[in-house]
Amino acid sequence: MDIVDAIANLGFVKVGKLILDESNNPFFELSAPFLANETSAKHGWVYMWLEISPKQAARIVYIGKAGKTLATRCKQHTDGFRRSVTGTKHAARIRTGIETGKNHEVWVRKSDVMMLFGEPNISMDEIEEKALIQKFRPLWNSGSVGESES
Repeated sequence: MDIVDAIANLGFVKVGKLILDESNNPFFELSAPFLANETSAKHGWVYMWLEISPKQAARIVYIGKAGKTLATRCKQHTDGFRRSVTGTKHAARIRTGIETGKNHEVWVRKSDVMMLFGEPNISMDEIEEKALIQKFRPLWNSGSVGESES
């Protein structure tokens, strides 16, 4: 089973991609419901960035969580691509990937909820994010970026 099948079996769906704007900065191109913040904010999401290369198997490069809506979280990433140390590293990786013919897809799933300590509808987004990072060990989450990344 390839990685796309594996994450689809976990309930992830492709909702967009990362592309470069006219200034060569990465930004998110999301499908309409996610772009417009029309998705429910009652509990969180977990998302993945897949790097798709014509020469290699797809791989998960980043896993994160969105506490309310994916559009809001993507806006935070877009701002970070220009301002934060980690964000500028991600931006450089995305830019290099696109320049070498790779695509970066955004996949998402609504996090489960459960009752905890008698409180209903507690989002499991943080727990799911940690478990998925542990399961897939994406390069950009770990900070251990090797030569094979580009």
